[in-house]
Amino acid sequence: MTRSVNHVGITVGDLERSLDFYARVLGGTTVGVWERSGPRIDAVTGYRGVVVRQAFVRLPLGVALVELLQYVGGSTVVTDPDHGRAGSVHLAVDVEGLDEVLERMRTEGVPILSEPITAGEGPLEGRRVVYVLDPDRVRVELVEVPDPSAPRP
Repeated sequence: MTRSVNHVGITVGDLERSLDFYARVLGGTTVGVWERSGPRIDAVTGYRGVVVRQAFVRLPLGVALVELLQYVGGSTVVTDPDHGRAGSVHLAVDVEGLDEVLERMRTEGVPILSEPITAGEGPLEGRRVVYVLDPDRVRVELVEVPDPSAPRP
């Protein structure tokens, strides 16, 4: 039986640059940094002689981890993660104080794709959301969690 999402893996071009974004800018905690190689890694990745640099980030409001993977000696093709392309993905992150988070991101030079909107009908109804880009242009959706002290509509 499937129970929950354990982690979301993102292949990155530069592990340190991505750790800076997901841990420092988004306020997560780095959980280890490893280099993995050898026959097991060759078999599971399909790349002979690859070195996989791996780290996890635990974000403060969630349970699932973000796994960051840099393949040294893997494919040289860089995927265009544009939202309109089949197979592209995005990561949605709960945040408190969306305006403050966006101001910090502007200061850091993080690309913000629009002003926040209020989500319509569905699981995010009434929440303010906006997309930003991580260092590899992966879309990260910031979802403002409701203020528990605010009056309910």
